[in-house]
Amino acid sequence: MTGFENLNVGDVVTRMLGGTIPMKLPVSAITDRIITCSAWQFDRVTGAEIDEVLGWGPPPLMTGSYLDPSKTECATSCVRADDAEIRTQGR
Repeated sequence: MTGFENLNVGDVVTRMLGGTIPMKLPVSAITDRIITCSAWQFDRVTGAEIDEVLGWGPPPLMTGSYLDPSKTECATSCVRADDAEIRTQGR
């Protein structure tokens, strides 16, 4: 995976809309394939937004937004892909 393997419900991820506009979203559900943040779904491996109406998804499909794993805010503590521990205050 690319930084989402230690993601938990309640963590905050950053959706990059059009690759330039950051939008913080709390994680509401996770499966082995999908990260759900309210009405948005993202591929857990690539972070690509999944939108069947727009035809968005992970490769080979295109997407208009993605999750940036380097901007994840953990509810308690977690380990990023680069093994640097991140700690944030609980909400």
